Amino acid sequence: MATSMTTSPSLPHSADSQLSSLFFTHLPAEIRNLIYLEYWKLCSVRQHIFKYRLLDNDRESYTEAWAHVPCRADLEAPDTRFEELGQSVNGSPERELWGKRLRSEWCLHWMCEEDAKAVGERMKEASESQQDGAPVVVQHSHGPGNAGILTALLVCKRMYLECLPSLYNNTTFILTDTRTAVNFLSRYVPNHSDDASSPAPKSSVPHPIRSLELSIRVPNIITEIYYPSNPNTPGGDDGPPAVFAAGPVAAAPDGNGTLRGSRSTLNARNNPWRHLCDTVVALLPLLRHLHIWLDSSDLRPWHKRVSETRFFGPFLDLPRPHSLERFVLSLPGLPVRRGPDTHALTGQYLENEVLERLPFVVKRGPRPDNMRVHMRNIVHFGAVGFPPQPTAATVVVASGYSGGGGGGGSTTAS
Repeated sequence: MATSMTTSPSLPHSADSQLSSLFFTHLPAEIRNLIYLEYWKLCSVRQHIFKYRLLDNDRESYTEAWAHVPCRADLEAPDTRFEELGQSVNGSPERELWGKRLRSEWCLHWMCEEDAKAVGERMKEASESQQDGAPVVVQHSHGPGNAGILTALLVCKRMYLECLPSLYNNTTFILTDTRTAVNFLSRYVPNHSDDASSPAPKSSVPHPIRSLELSIRVPNIITEIYYPSNPNTPGGDDGPPAVFAAGPVAAAPDGNGTLRGSRSTLNARNNPWRHLCDTVVALLPLLRHLHIWLDSSDLRPWHKRVSETRFFGPFLDLPRPHSLERFVLSLPGLPVRRGPDTHALTGQYLENEVLERLPFVVKRGPRPDNMRVHMRNIVHFGAVGFPPQPTAATVVVASGYSGGGGGGGSTTAS
């Protein structure tokens, strides 16, 4: 979809009753709703929501447009990306492809990301060739035919109004980027006047999201922020100074007396992940299902870098749902054996009595070993990426390159 699914206040008044349509006049509403449900299943009841840049009408600037693709990932299947990378030949297209898939920001949804890029390119082509003012509509489906969820919404205004609640009630919306997730979900947050403490609060949102999945590959800068704070540092709850974060800059007045040059500090209370947590907390009373799946792009293991009790602080001590299994938090595994050599963070994980303070069921599983992938890439570049040189020169190049692989850096492109 190129625009978000919203309903204008004037739309119900301008919608035709479609009295000449047998679909509306001969089928009861219950049957029509069953038809809508089967149609959503045909299109996939799991839909990725993402943004793509489109060329504006002036052909000189871009704007971001919403888009969607059905989810094809099997979250219960083993993650074979590293195995496929190891079986590929150095320098081959397959090796480069599997390297990219291992570093995918969409995590286990890497194949969905490839679908999304294809849709984005089609949206870009449609945008560049469209007439001024014409809407950009690009659909994508792996079901029979070329059906997409927008097809039903574009039939007529009456069908749009009638099937939209069914779409929201039966679709799991999947987001893989923190900023995009905040931007999308914030429009579904109930007003402050709603009673969030009620078991079933009355929402001011016409079509609230009922099922949500977040699949996030946390960047290094966020894991640095949530490294255990120094208890001896004033304001330590904000986290240690993040080496990549923007610190406070002295503001100076310009010629008009306006302060320029100031920027806020990125810390545990002000960062994209915290903003997403706050948004999800506001949505929790309206959600029927929530699944948060996390990984990290840090070369160091999750258990060495993240204080989970601080990372998930906004969720601690929230009311627990009657059916706890409706909300699932999937995290990287922790070392079974604890000791100084494992670099485990004492008292920083969601385990033991801390679990009783969460509105989630916490599940843990394996994640890609980013350091192994990084080292394999170094070997790949050292052995294949450089042209053959005399032995001495080859040793210099290999040692010089490996020395650049810092423990906290981002993974090297294969």
